[in-house]
Amino acid sequence: MMQTVEPPVTPNPNETPVSQAVAAKPSLKERFKSLMADYGRLAIWVYFTIFFATWAGFALAIHLGFQVEGAGGTTGTIAGGYVAAKVTQPVRIFATLGLTPPLERVLRALPKIHRFFTGRSQS
Repeated sequence: MMQTVEPPVTPNPNETPVSQAVAAKPSLKERFKSLMADYGRLAIWVYFTIFFATWAGFALAIHLGFQVEGAGGTTGTIAGGYVAAKVTQPVRIFATLGLTPPLERVLRALPKIHRFFTGRSQS
């Protein structure tokens, strides 16, 4: 007599063992905190360099786009540039996440500059 053959059973995703579950991708905030822990001062330098360059770029663009005059106009230009720079914060964080590790590798070839930006000697 022939035996009955059962079809292969595909596990339900809700029944997948925890050891096989894929870890969730860390949030942007968690990734940024990890970057700060790994690269410290260099990550701060990169972040603020991007921030101030973005702020200055937006302020310049606003100034060139609108013929602003007087101290009040300059304050409005700077404040407008700041607001525009804050809007781009997620993009700047991604740029910091992407630029810091390769920059650190480049700076390793320049020990004095590496020490200045990272606050530590090469290991």
